[in-house]
Amino acid sequence: MKKLTYLICIVTIMGIAFACSKNEGADPNPDPNPQGTTPGPKFLAVKSVIDMSCAKSGCHVSPSNAGGVNFESNANIVAHGPHIKARAVDEGTMPPTGTLTAADKAAISDWISAGGRLTD
Repeated sequence: MKKLTYLICIVTIMGIAFACSKNEGADPNPDPNPQGTTPGPKFLAVKSVIDMSCAKSGCHVSPSNAGGVNFESNANIVAHGPHIKARAVDEGTMPPTGTLTAADKAAISDWISAGGRLTD
């Protein structure tokens, strides 16, 4: 019985060690905007809309922004893509200063339809 318990412990420890070594160095939250990645035209169109309508007003810039989400980084824009579409296109509640133009809404919708990625 002692040998069986010892064997089970060894196998368990080896399994844990193998699992840990397999994920060693893996980033649990990979950056959707790795350095050297060139943004695609659909993303750049959306970034332009955000820069002019969301960041310029001071709402979605800096860590202590009034909007609660910082859109200065491409990664945050990508991460919040569906929310951006919901608020700015579907609901029309953003920006609070007035609705976006039809062209701006189309740019956001097209980007989301294409996958809402940095590259497209």
